[in-house]
Amino acid sequence: MKLFNRTTSFACILLGTVVFLSNCKKEQTDTDNPEPRAATNVTARTEVTSQAQFTVSTENTGGKDAAEGSSKVIDNNLDSKFLIFSHQSGFYMQFEFPTNTQVASYTLTSANDASERDPSNWTITASTNGTTWTELDHREYEMFPQRKQSKTYNFVNNNSYKFYRINIRVLFGQTNPIFQLAEIKLFSVPQNQQAVSPNNTLETVVEGTNTLIFTDKTGTFSATTKAGFITVFKANYQRMANTFNINAPKTQVFVIDSAYEGVAATYGGSVIRYDPRYFANNPKDIDVVTHEMMHVVQSYKFNLPNTGWITEGIADYARYIFGYDNPGANWSLPAYNSNQNYTDAYRVTARFFAWLENHGYQGIVIKLDKAMRDGTYNVNTFWSANANGKTVDQLWQDYKANPAL
Repeated sequence: MKLFNRTTSFACILLGTVVFLSNCKKEQTDTDNPEPRAATNVTARTEVTSQAQFTVSTENTGGKDAAEGSSKVIDNNLDSKFLIFSHQSGFYMQFEFPTNTQVASYTLTSANDASERDPSNWTITASTNGTTWTELDHREYEMFPQRKQSKTYNFVNNNSYKFYRINIRVLFGQTNPIFQLAEIKLFSVPQNQQAVSPNNTLETVVEGTNTLIFTDKTGTFSATTKAGFITVFKANYQRMANTFNINAPKTQVFVIDSAYEGVAATYGGSVIRYDPRYFANNPKDIDVVTHEMMHVVQSYKFNLPNTGWITEGIADYARYIFGYDNPGANWSLPAYNSNQNYTDAYRVTARFFAWLENHGYQGIVIKLDKAMRDGTYNVNTFWSANANGKTVDQLWQDYKANPAL
């Protein structure tokens, strides 16, 4: 039986190729640990949560029976929750059974508010003696789009253990210290019904000094579209970083996730989620990747008021300038019409920015991006300081009078 100690760390750095991170696990054998028993008596999927004693490594400040204490995460009530204010990567929730018990499935239910408190990366480990642990399941970059949403995770385990732990390593809010969960349930599953689901592979692509982690949670994403995503990453990310932000993050994550509904969105600074349904219908629109990677390059930390049009306008401007295959997606900047305004964002704003660059204000988009990143952008001072004393409204009037690029 291959085992690993709970203090073992994992790392895998392979350059210039694509690797499966799940193959990077370092294992350690402990001959003093009793062998787990093969599960031979599981004939139906059965919830076993209530059979175990439940403990946590960090408790709610009010205690386990407080309004948001740990007892609330196993009370079969989606309207209650367990919450702690000081989450750290070593935090775990533990189930101790009176006798060795098989577990091969579990559900997690998000709590009522604040999605940044949801679990995102975690492991399930098991032990017969509470000292040496075997990893059974490992999830990364998970999300719960809805509140009080239950998601089921399945894995293969034909052995029975006395102890099971779920170690919540990272929260959806990345650096957010508050963790919450409405409910957790464990299930025994017959061997002939076991499988790893949803899909749970991670691959790493290294290009120069940049790293892309790619995870397809559907298991069915088009290999051709995936290759297009990787090609755009290799071709465009460093070019955009060189132009706009040389200190842009060196690692980013692409998550193909049917739990996300839309086209694409960037979370936590460098995690980009893509809706597989959109790309099934629009497989050539791979420069969505360019737009989203520009959000990673932007790395705006300040919540400046009334600037969303700038953020999205610059991202589409970057797609216009750096796009790998905009014609293949029939993507272009729209012609001007009188119903438009510079605050419309996306392609309308991108065309205005392109016009500025071509009509005497070269470099203004780079300056605007920097001011957004530094938190110094102010509509009353930026434009006059960088556009010969003109306000953005005056610039828009100039654009309206002669909108040819």
